[in-house]
Amino acid sequence: MNSEISIELVSTGAELLNGRSVNTHARLLGGRLEDLGFRLTRETTVGDVEADIADAVRAALERARVVAVSGGLGPTCDDVTREALGGLLGRRLISDAASLEALRARYARLGRALTESRRRQALVLEGAVALPNRAGAAPGQRIELGERVIFVLPGPPAEFSAILEDHVIPWLRAHFPDVRPPARVIFQLCGIAESDAVERLAAAGFDPAPFELAYCASPGNLEIRLRGAPDQAAALAEKANMVRALFAEDIYTEGREDLAAVVGRALQAAGATVAVAESCTGGGIGRRLTAIPGSSAWFRGGVIAYANALKTALLDVPSDTLAREGAVSEEVARRMAIGVRARCGADYGLAVTGIAGPDGGTQEKPVGLVFIACADASACEVRRRQFMGDRETVRRWTEQHALDLLRRRLRRLSS
Repeated sequence: MNSEISIELVSTGAELLNGRSVNTHARLLGGRLEDLGFRLTRETTVGDVEADIADAVRAALERARVVAVSGGLGPTCDDVTREALGGLLGRRLISDAASLEALRARYARLGRALTESRRRQALVLEGAVALPNRAGAAPGQRIELGERVIFVLPGPPAEFSAILEDHVIPWLRAHFPDVRPPARVIFQLCGIAESDAVERLAAAGFDPAPFELAYCASPGNLEIRLRGAPDQAAALAEKANMVRALFAEDIYTEGREDLAAVVGRALQAAGATVAVAESCTGGGIGRRLTAIPGSSAWFRGGVIAYANALKTALLDVPSDTLAREGAVSEEVARRMAIGVRARCGADYGLAVTGIAGPDGGTQEKPVGLVFIACADASACEVRRRQFMGDRETVRRWTEQHALDLLRRRLRRLSS
């Protein structure tokens, strides 16, 4: 780890402070820096006020060698990051000719006029290097201040990412060639709680030293990370093998990859297809599966059957079963999985039915109760789960556990 090269992020924008937008910049920047062997040491968020932006950047420059500033480069009156930096550094704003020409061409393609407000986006600080923005209008900027440097990046996530990948990362690699990626292994698990994972490792006498051991839990998912210095790869491999042995089937991938992609790859390898029947998740499982490029090779389709009448009409769930067992029940989940498999001509049918809340629960069937079923030609496996959290959290838990049920079934049949 190269902690001596401190890097800070200053995010600007009132929408990040009043709840209108989620700030994803720190996650993206921190993740990419970690990949390279750097570390994001601090993130500060301020509103669209010149004095606040200047104060935050001034403080960051006192601590950090590299400061990234995001947001406030657009054409509106509250886009004041350029002005704030100009005042802080005592530099004029000038129109960058190449950026202005890129703006002219961009708006011509869109059939729009290059108005005076849009021209503002070509302004950069005197002495700054304009960084072309392939994903948007306003360029980024690199401002070198002796040993320190400020990178100014647009706020929209796609544009922030484009400037980061095209300009910031290459600059860091070129100027700090001795920085190497850490020795690191990342495990993604489903079906085990964070506290249970901690206890399992402790019971096995697992000692992570000299490596950093960290956990990150989210609905239906647990990430376990081991991290060390670049030259510790061989020793880290031994520790990683211990983790693999302890968690075995609970680990669905190493690295960072959505479970839906892992399931899709397993279906592709098996030459199999899947169809989904969803009630409480409202199409979330199908959305995640179809987000995977090439999913048409193994995803047949799905049915969102909220109403009982549709469960009968589209999935062949007998009406008397619904009346007797209720829509949220093991038998209905089973019938939904079998029905969607047959209707869509798929090798596997995956179905979920549950009570996502906040209303609709009873003492016998409380909010968060979910039944998940996976059917193939030979059998149908059903799981009952009780999840905690708000409506969206319960839905996310359900999606993840449904995909994991299919993953485990595919793994057993292939072994």
